[in-house]
Amino acid sequence: MNHILIIEDDPDIRESLRILLESENFLITEAKNGSDGLNKFSVEINLVILDIMMPGISGIQICEEIRKNHGKRDKFPSLPWFLN
Repeated sequence: MNHILIIEDDPDIRESLRILLESENFLITEAKNGSDGLNKFSVEINLVILDIMMPGISGIQICEEIRKNHGKRDKFPSLPWFLN
């Protein structure tokens, strides 16, 4: 099963994405902000959907942090991202 991490500070958008993707049989992990998303990121994640503009850590900073800390593993140089 494909595992998607949704990092979005707007609870309505986060819930809408979760409902839509779960209906297509994706496994969803939700994070309410950048720090929460970094804590919930793992090697099981196949796709990250995240908001670019969030309080605290921006979506761009999250991308940079995950690539810096996890980019040496074979899987992560090609990890797909969807920024909104």
